[in-house]
Parts: sequence; C-alpha cells; structure tokens
Amino acid sequence: MQKLPLEPVGAITFDMYGTLLDLVASFAAGFEEFLQSKGYQGSAEDVVQAWEVAYLHESNVDTLLERPRTPFEVVRRLTLSQLFFKLKIDHTKDDIEELVTTKATPTLFPDVKEHLTRLKGKFQMAVLSNGDLESLDRAISGLGIPVDRAISAEQAEFYKPHSGVYRHAISEIGLPSEQVLHVAAHAWDIRGARAAGMAGAYINRYSIPYVDADASQADLEVSNLAGLADCLTQ
Repeated sequence: MQKLPLEPVGAITFDMYGTLLDLVASFAAGFEEFLQSKGYQGSAEDVVQAWEVAYLHESNVDTLLERPRTPFEVVRRLTLSQLFFKLKIDHTKDDIEELVTTKATPTLFPDVKEHLTRLKGKFQMAVLSNGDLESLDRAISGLGIPVDRAISAEQAEFYKPHSGVYRHAISEIGLPSEQVLHVAAHAWDIRGARAAGMAGAYINRYSIPYVDADASQADLEVSNLAGLADCLTQ
C-alpha cells in the first residue's frame, strides 16, 4: 500500500466501469455463447477487454475534435460492432443490442457493497463515470450500490479524463477540490482527477503499476476497496 499526505476527505467519487462494475463478469458469458455460435476460437474475456479499450479510446474523439459528446451507450455499441468487423465476426445490429443488454448480467466486484457501506455516512459519495446519467442511475438502483448519487460526464458534455468532467463533479459536491477523493482502477482516470485538483486513490485491481509520464504518484494506492476503507476509517 502506498499513501501520500491527504487533506481531510469530505467526499469520495468512484469510477463505475472496471472499478465498481466487473466488466468481464458482466459480459463474458453472453459474449462466449455468441462467439462460439460464430465459430470464433478466441477468448471471450479478451474480447470484452478489447472492447473496453476501444470504447474508452473512441469516447475521447468528440473531445479532441471539439464536437458535441456522443452518448456513451451509442459509443459502446458502435465500438463493439467495429471490433467484431476487425475480428471478422459476422453480426447484426440486433446481435450487438442483445450482447449489451439482455445477454449481459451486470455484476459488481465482490468487495463493493461491503466496503462502500463502511464509508457511507462518513463522506459524501457519488459515482463519477463516463456512462450516461440514466444508465448510471439505473445501475445504482438495480445493483444496490451504496452511494448518494451519480454524476455523469454527460452533464459536463465531455468525457473523462477531460478536466471539465472533474470540475463539474467538484462543483456538484460543493467542497474544495483537495477534499474530494476520486477512486478508480485506471491510472488515466486518477491522473485526470489529480490534474483538476482532486486527490486520487488508485485501486490496483489488475496488478498494473501506476504510471504517469511526470513520475507523479496517486495519493493512495491499494489493491481493493477493503484497503481503501481501511485507510479512510482509521
């Protein structure tokens, strides 16, 4: 565990996809059934992970081109189709829709409910995600995620890691930026939050070293949410 000096924390924001929501557990079973039906011999888990990389990359194109933000659910469907074309997997628009909706089983990481519950009531708590607000609200309610609310990149009209998303969250929360701790399992997300003045806690779920070109570190690095709760409730 790595820990740097932190200002008193008054609020915590949590990334959703890959930090609270386990993407492989949520999508791999549906993908595997579909891919086998198409004769694809590769790993369904690898395809899910490649899809995540693709939609994260594509989500930033609007920002770079200075055009209005494409809804996240549209981006996810477009990039899954593009990935299937790249892998030479025959598919239809209906196939894509089923894989993203009815064949998905949204699943939280096992440590989410217990350890966010430990923090609830001690801090303001929100999901801060690139997901569309309606989808986030539905997930929080349906999965029983113990946070106060969702804050979406949709409201800022950018995608993370654009600083406007984090500044919007800070404004919504109403505390000085240094008293807001952003929690994510992706170094790029922590880097974006810290650049906007927030503190950053890196949840190293995937055993990937935290890297920033300027050699800076996350304010806190732990392997799971149990470690986060331990640090914040000492």
